[in-house]
Amino acid sequence: ESIPSCRPCDSPRTVHPECNPIPIPAGDHYYPEINVTSGERLCFPFMRSLPGQQSLGPREQINQNTAFLDASQIYGENSCVCTKLKGFAGRMNSTQHPIRGKELLPQSPHHPECKSPSGMCFIAGDGRASEQPGLTAIHTTFLREHNRIVEGLRGVNPHWNNEQLFNHARRIVVAQNQHLTFNEFLPRILSWNAVNLYGLKLLPQGYYKEYNPNCNPGIVSEFAAAAFRIGHSLLRPHIPRLSINHQPIDPPLLLRDGFFKMDALLAPGIMDEIMRGLVATPMETLDQFITGEVTNHLFEDRRIPFSGIDLVSLNVQRARDHGIPSYNNYRALCNLKRAQTWDDLSREIPPEVIARFKRIYASVDDIDLFPGGMSERPLQGGLVGPTFACIIGIQFRQLRKCDRFWYETDDPNLRFTEAQLNEIRKTTLAKIICENMEITGDMQRAAFDLPSNFLNPRVPCHTMPQIDLSAWRENVVVGCQISGRQIGVGQSAFPSPCTSCICTNEGTQCASLRITDCNQLAREWSREAILADDVCSAQCGLVLQGNQAPGIPGLSPPPSRTI
Repeated sequence: ESIPSCRPCDSPRTVHPECNPIPIPAGDHYYPEINVTSGERLCFPFMRSLPGQQSLGPREQINQNTAFLDASQIYGENSCVCTKLKGFAGRMNSTQHPIRGKELLPQSPHHPECKSPSGMCFIAGDGRASEQPGLTAIHTTFLREHNRIVEGLRGVNPHWNNEQLFNHARRIVVAQNQHLTFNEFLPRILSWNAVNLYGLKLLPQGYYKEYNPNCNPGIVSEFAAAAFRIGHSLLRPHIPRLSINHQPIDPPLLLRDGFFKMDALLAPGIMDEIMRGLVATPMETLDQFITGEVTNHLFEDRRIPFSGIDLVSLNVQRARDHGIPSYNNYRALCNLKRAQTWDDLSREIPPEVIARFKRIYASVDDIDLFPGGMSERPLQGGLVGPTFACIIGIQFRQLRKCDRFWYETDDPNLRFTEAQLNEIRKTTLAKIICENMEITGDMQRAAFDLPSNFLNPRVPCHTMPQIDLSAWRENVVVGCQISGRQIGVGQSAFPSPCTSCICTNEGTQCASLRITDCNQLAREWSREAILADDVCSAQCGLVLQGNQAPGIPGLSPPPSRTI
């Protein structure tokens, strides 16, 4: 609500100098050049990224998320957000389903972009959790996974308090997130060859020893403003829904009808239907073509004609806002031949795309990074071409190499035990989805690949490998060891003649005794034991050497102290 509207074409002058609206060119295939309602020039709203450099020099943008793969989309980018999202008993806050079914994300009536008729939208660690139903379903799955892990740990370690349960579950979920990203997601995006080339292959056993405390884990602008926006090309116009028998359920959810409109997700069983649809429906091809749902209807108000935004225009404008050089620069940086002529692009880019570029750009050096990278032929076994594979590969290599808390770390103060690490390596996205559906059925083992009777058959969920949380069991011995003897809580013992210890839930509490009858002490303990105890020797040493000392029967302990 505090973000000014940069939709008017004169908004840099009339609204805020950081506004940088995108004017609609004449002859656009969908949008008119003139606003049909106001009669003024039509522009897409655009606000420049906040500058965040700490010294004079080129403008550097603020990353409002954490750079690390730390599951901040679940837990938030800082401790304040995390505290807001935490619930009781180690669990994450959630919404009890209003009809029936498993828990949902917490709801808020204060979401600044919410368009639900009820006024309620879901919140999570990332502010975009309610952007569209497919994204919300994935956020919901990982919320449930955290809470499932908490209950598993509670059964294994009933003596753990709420903070222990939360932090251990969080650490496990972060590790799962890191593992499936590198083990399942990146190989399909980059290809296994590129995974090996950029050093992204996970270890089958043992610990990662290449942490570098001096490297920079920050997200580079080329990654954030261009290369990792590849998912926009993979979007389908509809979000399909499938029954437990994997049959289509009509109607599918139209993408344009789901932007920040979450009321439909309160229907019983719809989260399961969406997740089944996501893992069983082919994505769109990663290329220069992007569905009209996000190029013509992104965030539109159906009551206002042409109120949507073109996502591709925003991507190109964002890269220019961040000062990203041209596509040709990154060809050279990524060991491709720097193009001198249009024909030099032909090895990586199809000729029909080059022809369109020639109509738009005056020179090969003018091609923006996003359209250039999106137009490359994909690497064999991957989705992206060589330039985007280079940018994405280098970024994820840094995220692993620069992360002191990386789940494979060999740091003795941070690392999982080998048994725990072996359990985390069982993680698959398919199993996480299975464990958190309302009705478990069957699913293909490789959730990022389409089901296939021969290559990727659906199998019952219970047959998939599962993390055994008993690897996190703490062996707690109830009681205390005093002088080599095990005693129970509430019991006391004398480790030496003049020291008394009691066993408590917090451990052993000991105190020195004030001796009032040295003769009685001498009758109960040997002379050697008394003289070996400094407290006894200080009080009764003279008596044992034959000197007289007044004696009062009995022993009286002073106020307790812990040693």
